[in-house]
Amino acid sequence: MEFTELFSRFWWLLFPLIFFISAGWNSFMSYKRTKAKVELLKTYAQSGNTPPPELIAALDKDEQHSRHGTSGGDADDMAAWTPFLVVLFAGLSAVFAFVGYQEWLGDANSMYFVAMILGVLAIAFLFSSLFGGRRRK
Repeated sequence: MEFTELFSRFWWLLFPLIFFISAGWNSFMSYKRTKAKVELLKTYAQSGNTPPPELIAALDKDEQHSRHGTSGGDADDMAAWTPFLVVLFAGLSAVFAFVGYQEWLGDANSMYFVAMILGVLAIAFLFSSLFGGRRRK
């Protein structure tokens, strides 16, 4: 099987691949931020100075996020993205279902399959936003 044929049959796998790569990148960047904060704390300790309370609070915040399985970013930042993600995945699901219905790209079953996956992701983000148990201000 040639690369072009392989790509034309499984191009939709780029969506989960991009998701996993971006999640890995976010995790790596969170690790780098935490490591930089710890190095700064070491510098304060070696010089005999007390670190600012904001630095310790930032490390505590990172620790709480890692315990709850979220990235080092603010949980409210993710909560702000959730409605967008629901609409994005629901819209993409509808587009793929429509393309499958119209048979514009030939294989309707593949389009329906991608539409179902994107629909499940939209539903998952919807339930996450409704029942996520995040702190409300």
